[in-house]
Parts: sequence; structure tokens; C-alpha cells
Amino acid sequence: MDCPGLHPQAAPATITALSQASSAASAAQTESPEQAQARQAIKECERRLARYQAALDSGADPAVVTQWINDAQRDKEAAQKKLDALPALTRKKEPPLTADQIREITERLGDIAQRIQAADADKKEPLYEALGITITYDNATRTATVRSRPSIPYRYSQCPRGDLNPHAR
Repeated sequence: MDCPGLHPQAAPATITALSQASSAASAAQTESPEQAQARQAIKECERRLARYQAALDSGADPAVVTQWINDAQRDKEAAQKKLDALPALTRKKEPPLTADQIREITERLGDIAQRIQAADADKKEPLYEALGITITYDNATRTATVRSRPSIPYRYSQCPRGDLNPHAR
């Protein structure tokens, strides 16, 4: 199957990667920094308790170890109460996209680069704005510098098809 928006040789690997990313995102559990901190504190208390149990098993003074265990239990209970008091983050769980679904979406979208190039300038503005794209043209050298600073994090990679905006040169 031909996917118009993807380079023919890269399409299978790209679709597989997107499908795997979709599965991972669907399985990921969303939590706030406070929830993560409370969960980490609980894990640390459990590690402490395991160490104290090992110390007791190896002959440490039971009176001293008992105090350590009581402190760790108290810390663990406090962290659990904090975690229980925090509101649960709810995120609508979407089923992961399969490779066939991604291929179908790609086919329906067609060649996006070609569509963007053919679009009216006033219709491109919201897209460029969302991507944080600024274009600076130097008339003396007849060159344009394009910069993108999207509002969300992204990962840089080079497009396998090269320059998608040839008339910005």
C-alpha cells in the first residue's frame, strides 16, 4: 500500500514506529509531580523496611531496628495518606492505533507537504503560529531563514524528502 505522505521506503518503518509509540502512550499512566513524589517516597520506605528486616535477620539489636521500622512505617503511611488525598488525574484512555489505522489515516491525508505549499497564505498562518515558525528574509542575499519554536517539546529529525518549502530559498 502506498502512503502518499511518507517516503515509500520509509513508510513501513515509520508506521511501525508510530504504532509502537501509540501503544506506549496508551499504556502510560499519567500522574502529577506530587503523585510521583509520594509514590517515590513509598518505594523508598519499602526499601528501608527491607534493609531493616535484613539487619534484624543478621542479628542487629531488635530494640534499635524496631525504632527504625516504626519510623519507616510512619513515613510510608504519611506518604500514602498524601497520595490518597491528591485528586486522581483522569485521562480518557484511547485505544492504541494499529498499523492499519495509521496507514489509513496517512492515505486519507495525502501529501501534506504538497497541500501546505498549495494553501493560501492566510490559511497557513495558524499552522505556522502553532509551530512557532518565523521566517526572516534577507533581500541582499535573497535568502530566508526559517526557525521553529513549537510551544510543546519535540524531537529533531531530518525529513527524508529534504526541503519541503523550496520557494522560501
